[in-house]
Amino acid sequence: MLREYTLEDFAAVHSFASDPEIAEYVDWGPNTEDDTRSFLEACVISQEAVPRTDFTLTITPTDEAPVGSVGLTVDEHHHGHLGYVVGTRYWGKGYATEAAASLLSYGQEVLKLPRIEATCRPTNLASARVLEKIGMTLEGLRPHDRLIRGTWEDSLVFATVSQ
Repeated sequence: MLREYTLEDFAAVHSFASDPEIAEYVDWGPNTEDDTRSFLEACVISQEAVPRTDFTLTITPTDEAPVGSVGLTVDEHHHGHLGYVVGTRYWGKGYATEAAASLLSYGQEVLKLPRIEATCRPTNLASARVLEKIGMTLEGLRPHDRLIRGTWEDSLVFATVSQ
């Protein structure tokens, strides 16, 4: 189930957002408590924006606390940027694939975005497989794309382009 974040999601979000193993694959974290609070506050504020350009949602198994996050951000060119993270205990269970596919579909069918892009570190083979499974095409390697904890890192770029 995907749903909007609330400030009450703090404990669950902090449990995965503060995990150093997850931080190995993303350009943030591991989160401090203040980082997690700021993230949740930004999510709640973005829910009221008109027009809304940030759709960051929880990945929540039925009647459970969030186990991850999926987001679609719309830029000034009306292109989407898709991302997701799932707690390590839930890796390999299909949560990222299902959540990313849902938000990709929303971006294409509801928001009518002409291009949706996602990136991952070249070493994150599981994330690359998720992006391929949901129908995104590998466009190539973007060298020295992101400054992550003081080091410039490469990104694999995946995209879908609407005709």
